[in-house]
Amino acid sequence: MKLWKQKDKLLVTALYLQNKSLPILQAKEKDTPSYGTSNRKDLPEKCDQARQLKYPTAVYLVLGSKFFESFAANGVRSILALYLRDSMNLSESLSTTVLHIFNFFSQFCPIFGAILADSYFGNAKTIFYFLIFYAFGFVGIIFATLPFIKVSLEIISFISLFLISVGNGNIRACITSLAAIQFKLPEQKSSLQKYFSHYYFVYTMGILLSKIITPSIRGLSGNCYAMVFGFLAVLFLGCWITFLIGMFFYKKEEVNRQNILVQVVGCIWYALWKYIKKENVNANWLDSSIGRYSEEFVRDVRAFLRVLRLYLPLPIYWALLAQQDSSWTFQATKLDTTLFGWRLEPDQVKAMGPLLLLLMIPFWQNIVVPLIRRTTGCQISPLFSVALGGVAAALSFICSGILEVQINKSAPLSISFAWQIPQFFLLMMGEVLLSIPGLQFSFTQAPATMKSVLTASWFVNNAIGNLIVVLITELKLTSSQSCEYFLYSFLMICGITCFTFMAGNYDTPAQVSPDPPPEKYIILTADKDKTASV
Repeated sequence: MKLWKQKDKLLVTALYLQNKSLPILQAKEKDTPSYGTSNRKDLPEKCDQARQLKYPTAVYLVLGSKFFESFAANGVRSILALYLRDSMNLSESLSTTVLHIFNFFSQFCPIFGAILADSYFGNAKTIFYFLIFYAFGFVGIIFATLPFIKVSLEIISFISLFLISVGNGNIRACITSLAAIQFKLPEQKSSLQKYFSHYYFVYTMGILLSKIITPSIRGLSGNCYAMVFGFLAVLFLGCWITFLIGMFFYKKEEVNRQNILVQVVGCIWYALWKYIKKENVNANWLDSSIGRYSEEFVRDVRAFLRVLRLYLPLPIYWALLAQQDSSWTFQATKLDTTLFGWRLEPDQVKAMGPLLLLLMIPFWQNIVVPLIRRTTGCQISPLFSVALGGVAAALSFICSGILEVQINKSAPLSISFAWQIPQFFLLMMGEVLLSIPGLQFSFTQAPATMKSVLTASWFVNNAIGNLIVVLITELKLTSSQSCEYFLYSFLMICGITCFTFMAGNYDTPAQVSPDPPPEKYIILTADKDKTASV
């Protein structure tokens, strides 16, 4: 069973910076044997073998490929809002809609990529096929933005953006696992853990550089988007070439036709169908699927649904988080972006988000959390932390709404972009408090067989959040942008209030499956004897 790899910027950054305190997976050897190991007497011998095994060449190539792909995809995302508004002459609301539809496919398609990789083609072949989608997308968007073409090519632009988002989403589902399976386990377990840190560092640097360099090229070229997309296409070509070289080194993959996500959906659908037909004679509606599915599997699905229920109020949070690339970028165009005599591009301002995150995560984990534990003797529970994160996100949009009101009252470009720092700070604080402990809680509560499905569900929440932005934007529920910011803040408060009540009624299972999940699962956990979890 493969990992569903959706790498949200937060999880990427968090795991890289917290590698020592929040290991990828750390089962205590004295309690439970390592994954794939049944005899501990041969441990010294295997440790010697691990020293002799080199870091796989294929992994270096995957990391290089991921850096280029991350830079290219997030470069498109960084300048997309202004491209749609300034080059395609769309309104800000329509540009916002298109951007978040683009994000939706990037977040939702990993499910299909993971199913194809798990059950049909394997990771390498799935990536290979979707790189072709990716390539056609870049060719189309460059052609549509060439300055000497005078006819309208909007349909080509939209199709190209769709191909890029589909390619990006499906590749994200497979590339992490492709490198992970190159290691020999359990001999290279420590190398595998280092790989995840390397992966997240490479991914994060691709995101950060894309938010700084891509807008610079747009500004220096005089808004020549053909040059910008051409630059990103060269980076994508580097991704493709690096990946193809790796084809000579990747291990042969075996696929399992029975995909766990398909089985979970089938189990739920079968039980619902029996319930609708009133053929359910069991106390719990899901038990009607026992017979077609094993009792143990149904029990695991029930535990999965208990955790999934807590996700229901959270998509609004992802709706807020996603607007760094849309409405907050448009807000930056109305501000004075001069910094020490150097004018920043409006779409560069949002780079302060990942920069603040890089600073806040270690500060919170290494200073604030230990300080709270030493002074009060308590530690913040994951569910309480999620609630605090939602409040921080709501406050960030109150700040953006107040700033928007002041912008409308002032002369154009008379307010410094520094007034956006409070809203970015609060939103990033929301990431630290909500995303990390939320995913941590999910994994500690879910059965081992359901962890990959739960990861997929967590990131589908992100996709739904983008759809919420599309819905609110298109319905035009407010009369001004400032009122829209306040509406999002109100919805966030409502959502986190519902979450708080649901979390209060959540009963922690008396027993959690003691079986340790495979190393390929990404677990946000902490050694209770050494450090407190967020």
